[in-house]
Amino acid sequence: MPHAGCSWFYFGQSGSLMLEGMSNVDLLALGVVLLALLSLGLNLFIHRKQPYRHLKKNEALVDAEKLMHAAAEKGLRLTIGLGANPNNSAPAPAKLAGLPVLRLMSRRSVFNDRPAQALAGDGSLAALSQLIVRGKYQNALATELFKPDFGLLAGATPYAYLAGLLPEVNFRANAGVFLIGSHRPESFLAANLADQKGIPLVAGSDELCTQAVLLATNAGLCLGEDALNAGASLETDASAAAAVRAQDWLRVLAALGLLAGVLLKLLGVWQ
Repeated sequence: MPHAGCSWFYFGQSGSLMLEGMSNVDLLALGVVLLALLSLGLNLFIHRKQPYRHLKKNEALVDAEKLMHAAAEKGLRLTIGLGANPNNSAPAPAKLAGLPVLRLMSRRSVFNDRPAQALAGDGSLAALSQLIVRGKYQNALATELFKPDFGLLAGATPYAYLAGLLPEVNFRANAGVFLIGSHRPESFLAANLADQKGIPLVAGSDELCTQAVLLATNAGLCLGEDALNAGASLETDASAAAAVRAQDWLRVLAALGLLAGVLLKLLGVWQ
């Protein structure tokens, strides 16, 4: 036991030295991170029984769920473009934004006449899409119906991805098209093609230029946190719903902090 006590002593001493070496900005950043984790944990605990109750949902994603039902009834398929990775970097949260939609889409289309089709412009993203789709078929005890081409690598570069995406958007049996993830402004060509064909389109991207060009189409848009937390609107991810509520809490705390700082500055308490 004395060895354990010594280890705790050295751990506490090194921790205090680490805090002493941090600047005020570092301490503030650490406090914000801890506050965010606390907010997330509290929301997960408070809303553990009804995680989606009174949660504001994106209208485009709500309509997307209706499209999934319509595709099953009409014997048509849904196509989702997950985006490209122009810098060949590790997948970031914004680049994975379409996976919650694919998860629900695949679960709903396991026994459809035409299963959902996923297209990615990055090898790791295509592999993740295949894992998700295969997992849904395994859960439905229908692995014999799974085909690897349900999650395709459309192209290894943004333009190659677009070239592979356009024929799939033009497919005659499409009930709807989803473009959610890291899309470049050139994706306007796919959105415009869907408009010309009269195919319902739901789109969301992390790039501001892409968001601007998508506003010129008839697409249902999910921008900002709506695209990143699609699982909350689709009621498939309780942690995403907790993250949305935690962000609201942090916004309120940030506003109160700014007002308190201004008040202290005016009173001369804080120089």
